[in-house]
Amino acid sequence: MLTETVSNLQVCYNTANHNIKFDIAFGEGKEDAEEISEDERKHFTKNYDVEVFESGEGDDYMKGYRVIANEAPLVIKLENISIKKENSKYDYAIGFAVDGKEPEYNYESSTIPKNIARDGTMWNIPANNGVSYSNDQNPKAKYQWMTKRSLEEGYKPTEEELELGMEETSQNTGLIYLTFMVFHKLKPNYMPNTRGGDTTRSATRCSSGARFGYGNEAESASVKSDFEFATGTERYVLPIRLRIADESAKSNINCSQHLKGASLNALRRQTMTVPF
Repeated sequence: MLTETVSNLQVCYNTANHNIKFDIAFGEGKEDAEEISEDERKHFTKNYDVEVFESGEGDDYMKGYRVIANEAPLVIKLENISIKKENSKYDYAIGFAVDGKEPEYNYESSTIPKNIARDGTMWNIPANNGVSYSNDQNPKAKYQWMTKRSLEEGYKPTEEELELGMEETSQNTGLIYLTFMVFHKLKPNYMPNTRGGDTTRSATRCSSGARFGYGNEAESASVKSDFEFATGTERYVLPIRLRIADESAKSNINCSQHLKGASLNALRRQTMTVPF
């Protein structure tokens, strides 16, 4: 049942004696264009509402989240990132990636899913520095993340619509999966140690089904990371349900559930009819 509405998610868990904490906020991004910078494209001032659902008690207790978004590029911000381990010789980073289908991996250290074609790879975001990081695509990706209203339940997309990345509405429509992993690197000049607020909101938002996919082409600055997987730690995959606020304006930006459709949509935008 719906228990509260908050402005961000506070994530806290432990793996292999590493204590991980960070906040997640969601907001409306801007379509990539020549006249705006990457930072401006990913900047937002108003967090989307996050509806919190809780069920069961004790060992049966479960919690889930639903984000009320607009029809627009989706930006996800990670802030207050903390990864701590007692007497650690490492600096840490959180691995982060977003998928539109539930990812499966061959090994705990794998960063690329085995069951889906991800647009891009995985961010390595430095922890414990008080800096927030906003992203609207995975690193080395070609397309922005996009949220849009889902198709009416029962509607069967045509072959052309399916080719362009439209999807028939189902229980899985509008789900995204946020993957988190722990990475580390030796601290500079490491020497072994030889001595022993309230964000809750009461109101609920009217919304309709959403779908998630790849929008327009965009580029983000990314560099090769010198962090490596922290052996022994486990990944955390967080499912998020997306909804579209009823008051959201409609967008004409593409939203394709697969890369082939996103590529076709991009090609159509770049094609013109020559005058007679």
